[in-house]
Amino acid sequence: MNDPRYQFRVSWSDEDHAWIGVCNGFVLVSHIAATEAACLRGIRELVDDIVADLQRNGEALPRPLPWDAFDDSLLDTAVGTTN
Repeated sequence: MNDPRYQFRVSWSDEDHAWIGVCNGFVLVSHIAATEAACLRGIRELVDDIVADLQRNGEALPRPLPWDAFDDSLLDTAVGTTN
C-alpha cells in the first residue's frame, strides 16, 4: 500500500516473545513474527492482500486513524498470522 496516511508500527511483545506489527487503518489486523524485518514485511503484505480484496469487491477502504487515537489495547483482540 502506497498511501502515506496508512502507517505501520512494529513493536516487541514481551508476553509473546515476538514482534507484532499493526497498521493504523486496520485495527483488528496484526502480524506476529520472530524478527522485526519479517514482521514489517508480513503486516505490509497482509494489509496489501486485504486492500486488494476490498477493491476487488468494490468496498471502501477503512479510514486511517491517527496514532494518538489508536488504542494499543486493541492488540489484545487483533487477528494475525505467525511466521
